[in-house]
Amino acid sequence: MTRSEALAYVDHFSRSGRPVKDLSRIAGLMHRLGDPQDSLRFIHIAGTNGKGSVAEYLTNILRRSGWRTGTFTSPYILRYEDRIRLNGENIPEAALCHACEQVRAVVTGDEGFSQFEITFAIAMLFFVESGAEIVVLEAGLGGLLDCTNIIKQPLCSVITSVSYDHMAILGHTIEEIAAQKAGIIKSGCPVVWNPFGEAKLDIFQKRAAALHCELHWQELFAFQQDGSGIVHVGLTGNDFVYRETPYHTAMGGMHQIDNAMTALVAVDVLRKQGFAIPVEAAQAGLAETQIPGRIQVMRKQPPVILDGGHNRDGVAKLASALSDSGISEWIGICGMTHADAVEHTAQSMAPLLKKVYCVDGFIPQAVSASSLCHAFSAAGVPAESLSLAEAMQLVPGCAAPVVMFGSLFLVSAILNREV
Repeated sequence: MTRSEALAYVDHFSRSGRPVKDLSRIAGLMHRLGDPQDSLRFIHIAGTNGKGSVAEYLTNILRRSGWRTGTFTSPYILRYEDRIRLNGENIPEAALCHACEQVRAVVTGDEGFSQFEITFAIAMLFFVESGAEIVVLEAGLGGLLDCTNIIKQPLCSVITSVSYDHMAILGHTIEEIAAQKAGIIKSGCPVVWNPFGEAKLDIFQKRAAALHCELHWQELFAFQQDGSGIVHVGLTGNDFVYRETPYHTAMGGMHQIDNAMTALVAVDVLRKQGFAIPVEAAQAGLAETQIPGRIQVMRKQPPVILDGGHNRDGVAKLASALSDSGISEWIGICGMTHADAVEHTAQSMAPLLKKVYCVDGFIPQAVSASSLCHAFSAAGVPAESLSLAEAMQLVPGCAAPVVMFGSLFLVSAILNREV
């Protein structure tokens, strides 16, 4: 099997697979593969926003501490292999093909698997073969019925900011959505919760108490409330103090301090379990972490920012970071795939935008540029429909600050130069 054959095999499954009511489908597949996940140790991460950033912070901290660290994330921005990494390096082509062959050999007929489930199985086989000592495992959608939840006893369950997203699947109230995320909490396993989403504490307290889990969140709350640990917040990075130790994040925006703090509290939990994680490794891990499309600075003067925040909370965090920058007027390039978030996005970004160019065509499911124009115009922003290629041609010569936003698929198209 070649790489192109392996990717074609994964792609022939649907994005979402058949609807699930339990984990029996993924359990059957993993059992036929010998249950590789049962021999691995995990940090399991769920949440609406921030889980990718927390996963990368933890990966780099653990790698810097000398632990052989696997990482499973989604979606990919540049290459499929980005989703499966060991010590920060993508799964090698030969290993991808070998694991894919193993999966193909045990998949019988049309069982309704999703691309995500097949990728998860490939990742687990690779992590076992490559000797991963700890795996940072990012849930895909929700948590309770997500295929990653087939793991038994994580070292730590981490729940990042919880807000409204994928409501047709996860529920239309914040309580329903939070219950899905809280589904990754396992009996007796410590839990770290980031309180800066819309979900309330008692949802997680009740499940943690019922399963006899330690719930860690107070330090995050106290830290943010008095603000004494915040030294600097900016688009190009942040500085803060935690437990009398200075830290720097290369990724900007106040929400990245929240994410970094979540990672540091998880590190404290791991240390209690015997993992040697030096302070210097934590400092270096945070400082070197940069993820494409998370308030990514493409140009400093005048700034060009690329961000894939695509739901209410993500857009709100982008708007807050842009507002905190002191720059009051931006030129926007917006492309979206979530129709239910269009009006909220337009209203949240309107106070910051001098004009917005609306684009589509970067993925078949993209919201039409005309629909985006209508929403931004209704919010008081001059809007014009362009192709993505036309919009991108405007950026190099633009003398005003530019923000490109709305979808991770837009981010992928821009970074892969599919314009």
